Amino acid sequence: MILEFIKMNPSGNITVIVLTPVSSDLYGEVARQVMDTDMLGAEQVGFAQRPLGPGAVARLEMMGGEFCGNGCRSFGAWLMCAPYLGRRLESGFLEVVIEASGYDGQVLVRGRKERGEFWVSSPMPLPSRIQFIPLGRNEIGLVEFPGITHAVVVNEEPTFEVFWQVAEVCNCQDVPAFGVMFLSEEKLQVVPVVRVQETQSLVWEGSCASGSVAVGSILATRGNGKVKNLELKQPKGTLWVDIDLTEEDGLAQVSGPVSLVAHGKVWVEC
Repeated sequence: MILEFIKMNPSGNITVIVLTPVSSDLYGEVARQVMDTDMLGAEQVGFAQRPLGPGAVARLEMMGGEFCGNGCRSFGAWLMCAPYLGRRLESGFLEVVIEASGYDGQVLVRGRKERGEFWVSSPMPLPSRIQFIPLGRNEIGLVEFPGITHAVVVNEEPTFEVFWQVAEVCNCQDVPAFGVMFLSEEKLQVVPVVRVQETQSLVWEGSCASGSVAVGSILATRGNGKVKNLELKQPKGTLWVDIDLTEEDGLAQVSGPVSLVAHGKVWVEC
């Protein structure tokens, strides 16, 4: 089948969004092919769909059913290119309302265009649970979100061996999506690796939005319950995180640059 797609670069986390409607039972196979380096070389794949309810202009379904902040930022930036889909604020920012897998309600994505790329912010789900698990002399900060779980490990060497060790200790080998965020606490640098069960993929990502919220949540939990404009440097980009765990409804948001890499059509065998 021939599929229309966009290839986006949200802070280095190369994301392909398939614009042609695709049946959900094909998400895994389409994503596997699109992620192949001989094809589009994406780190993750989302699928544009019609919204389920009123008020949103479109819906983003990720390949594993998880919520993806970089996916929402990418989709939002693309939709902002169509002036009739967004709302322009007096500040010059554009707003667009979408739905997303792994998120109850609507996602208000906000951005502005700067020197050929967008600066885009997206709200994020708050953790449903945070716990700490011993790992030798260290400890794992395990942060659960709808559809994805992240383990934050501090000052450990980023390797596949450590990833699987952490997955086993956390009993997360078979969850729908699981990431390990290797955090250098002194430098505030993060190396993310994420496994998605549906596609059997294990990817060292250029950046990870939900993983960044996990890191911010751990730091907030160890502090006063908040982080503001936390700058997390990652292998191919930087994300800025705001967290407030002190209120019942709370706050989580990620921000950073998004650029369009390609827009075209691709042949997929399904």
